[in-house]
Amino acid sequence: MATFTIDDKEIEIVPGKNLLQTAVENDVYIPHYCYHPGLSAPANCRMCLVEIEAGGRRGMAPSCTAMPAEGMVVGTQSEQVKRNQNAVMEFLLINHPLDCPVCDQSGECELQNYSYTYGPDRSRFLDQKTIQPKKDIGEHTLLYSDRCIRCTRCIRFCDEVSGTSELGYFNRGVHNEIDIFPGERLDNRLSGNTVDICPVGALLDKDFLFKQRVWFLKEVDTLCTGCSAGCNIRADYNNERIYRLVPRENMDVNEYWMCDDGRHGWGYVHSDDRLLFPMIGRGADPDLVLWEAALEKVRDGFEKIREAHGPASIAGFASSHLTNEENFLFGILFKDPLEGASIGIRPKVSQEGDTTFKGGFTIRADKSPNSRGVTEILSGLGVSITDPVEIWRGIQEGNIKALYILGGDPLERITEAERSSLGKLEFLVVQDILANDLSRQADVILPGATFIEKNGTFTNCDGRVQKINQGLEPVGDARADWRILKDVIEMMGGSAPYDEVEDVMADLANAVEAFAQLESSSVGSLGALLSTIEKVEA
Repeated sequence: MATFTIDDKEIEIVPGKNLLQTAVENDVYIPHYCYHPGLSAPANCRMCLVEIEAGGRRGMAPSCTAMPAEGMVVGTQSEQVKRNQNAVMEFLLINHPLDCPVCDQSGECELQNYSYTYGPDRSRFLDQKTIQPKKDIGEHTLLYSDRCIRCTRCIRFCDEVSGTSELGYFNRGVHNEIDIFPGERLDNRLSGNTVDICPVGALLDKDFLFKQRVWFLKEVDTLCTGCSAGCNIRADYNNERIYRLVPRENMDVNEYWMCDDGRHGWGYVHSDDRLLFPMIGRGADPDLVLWEAALEKVRDGFEKIREAHGPASIAGFASSHLTNEENFLFGILFKDPLEGASIGIRPKVSQEGDTTFKGGFTIRADKSPNSRGVTEILSGLGVSITDPVEIWRGIQEGNIKALYILGGDPLERITEAERSSLGKLEFLVVQDILANDLSRQADVILPGATFIEKNGTFTNCDGRVQKINQGLEPVGDARADWRILKDVIEMMGGSAPYDEVEDVMADLANAVEAFAQLESSSVGSLGALLSTIEKVEA
């Protein structure tokens, strides 16, 4: 076993990992600016220089490019290392404006942190600072050039990950700057990641600008629901309001990135069109009712149709926008209290297909976060999945008289043909988050919760089961959809003895082979593969 030494600590050499990576993995912190684990290492900031002794020679070298070798001795705390860090910080701060009180990066700025830890306590620079302009460089992005430390992370991201190369390094000396090429805009669909990886406040998100101080924000780990990729994200919120979504590292799913579609697609959570209370009655002005009355209406409506026309006259649409647990309960509803009814899944696939970028990041054409999960669950329960075309035909021909639709899609749209078909139903229940054309056709409206207002799991396109976690309370009298479905099952005489969503997941794991042994505790923060996938790979 080949080893080397960092600060008198013997460490095993891992092939392919540089000194900086190895140090971080062994709890030895080395300050750095230009290095990012998802990008190439140019070694241009010089902040990560360490003292290296090897082969009878001693010297300083950037730890982000130096590779460990047998017998190498590395020092990160020597006087020479500290002098270099102090000098680099002094150099970076020469023209940097003292605008921390108004900078959005304040509180999570590496320049601010390193200045306190590694920099000098005063400036020796007495000349006039070079002032560079503020620029609008993209749909979502501003560039405050005078804050830039030229780490080139943003340039390398556009070259290596998005492959769009809108950014470049211009001019020389004190006048050099990061900028967009003439005639270009930073409008690629991954552009928000340049804001995430900027270690200072040079690149800013327009939507977050001056909205909230980061030390007031609370955070919760969750998932992007914009497509079937299931990117891991962190939601930052305060006072029951989301302020931003940022990517969370998961090397098996999205690595370090997320797309702008998902990053800026959370506005519906706070929309004025949110469904706040249970309602009864079709049209634009239904009656607000208590939950008990709405649930009784659901029971009475379906029982009336079943008695008059038989169980085959009832159908339902499960939702690939709701969690595994919620679709499991929907399957239970149609397997027991509504046995004999047909159940389908409404697909949502973009015509543009998958979009894959140079670095491998892919935006999926399937715009449903849980299409894999709902299919696995219903099939595993032995529920026959009916083609949605057949269900719509059955409604149009008058064979299906009642319909239960699970929504959850913030971009829900129905066609004129579907609207016409819904008008022929004798009874329609819609469980959704937003008032839309679909809810206006309903006899009973049950207000559900968005991804940030409940706990549960989704299954992404690769069969990885991952958690969403609650940060906000459901608005108005809305409820987590699994609680609504539990109450509907019990109101219709079925059994749903669940107090928490984890109880539902435990039953799901026992009932559906693909989810065997996948209880909430085993899913963890980075997810776990369906058991059927693990068996195939084994």
